[in-house]
Amino acid sequence: MATLNLNIEQVISLVKQLAIPEQRMILQAIKAEQDTWWDNRLDYGELQMRYLSTTRGLNWDIMTEQEREEFIDDLMHEK
Repeated sequence: MATLNLNIEQVISLVKQLAIPEQRMILQAIKAEQDTWWDNRLDYGELQMRYLSTTRGLNWDIMTEQEREEFIDDLMHEK
């Protein structure tokens, strides 16, 4: 299969040439990719918070939202 090397302006120009329903399909595909990336980042961040809380003798799963916020605030202000 041949590969095209296009810059962003060329891609935008090509997408603009499509009918609105096809443009919407492209946006939905991009949004799905973005959602997957974001969900993965959230999962990774939560794993990190669980690990960090455990190393400090805390249990992330039983902490209230307020306790979690305070914990994160304390982490951010550690030296």
